[in-house]
Amino acid sequence: MKLSPGKLLYRLFYQPTLKYRYNLTHFGLRGWFKMHQGEKAMKKAALNLSPVNLTNDYILEVSYLTGKNYWHQTIFCAYSLAMQVDGRLKVNIFSDGTLSGAQCNAIKRALNNVYIVDQNEISEQLKAKLPEHAFPTLNYLRKNNPFFRKLVDMRLNADYIIQLDSDMLFFNRPHKLIDDFKTEDFSFMQDMIESSYYVLPEKQISAELGITVKEKINSGILAYDSSKIDWPFVEKTCKYLLSKIESISPPMLEQTINAIIISILEGTPLDNAYKILYDDGDEKKMETTDIVRHYIYKAKYVYLTAEWKKLTR
Repeated sequence: MKLSPGKLLYRLFYQPTLKYRYNLTHFGLRGWFKMHQGEKAMKKAALNLSPVNLTNDYILEVSYLTGKNYWHQTIFCAYSLAMQVDGRLKVNIFSDGTLSGAQCNAIKRALNNVYIVDQNEISEQLKAKLPEHAFPTLNYLRKNNPFFRKLVDMRLNADYIIQLDSDMLFFNRPHKLIDDFKTEDFSFMQDMIESSYYVLPEKQISAELGITVKEKINSGILAYDSSKIDWPFVEKTCKYLLSKIESISPPMLEQTINAIIISILEGTPLDNAYKILYDDGDEKKMETTDIVRHYIYKAKYVYLTAEWKKLTR
């Protein structure tokens, strides 16, 4: 796929420096340093958690995409969830291609009986279900950014799965997710900001693709049946979106595509107890009834410096 000058500039400059520019802009040098120290401590703590046994009589099954930058967050999220369901949890781990053997061992140590999906199995499924000659755009996205494995690898199995982002912590029993797993209902986490976090307005996408895209879908939690995905339509949708945007924001593009998929499948939103925090001042919005907290944007500060520590007390 030939890159436009704008996309080439994004890949060579903006993408490699995005993390640094973002952190300096939003947290300042001091805040960024405190976050770095907090995450360093979080990684150390992830290696020293008392192991939790995931039992075979599970009442909930969840899946994560993780890698070298997120393995410790995945441990803490799955660990916090396991505590809320008394270990009756099945956890599947998909690698974004960067997960090392040592990191796999750390996950296995903290979460006894965790299942780490074999990469050879994924490769075979990819060749069989999404061959490159028929799905060039999906393969291009997957190859050029590990993040798109969240869209592709996790959904090749044609199963009903509940996929979770790693930067979340559970504080109460997720009854709705347990019920959804039992009945295989389709649901999603919903943003609580004014507009949808998509690469294009949902009205434009709906009009130009002839579908109805729901507002404010957040892919932090997505529960739906992968066998219901129309992959040729997803390939067409990816081409359409790439033709309309100048630069690729992997999280935003993935979320847009998943929003389109689950809108077509008529998924329903989870309630506000499945909470998304956006700012470092959002601690005031935390409630004892929160099922889960998803820490994005500036809320990463409280997540990395304070929130994860609640699990170690």
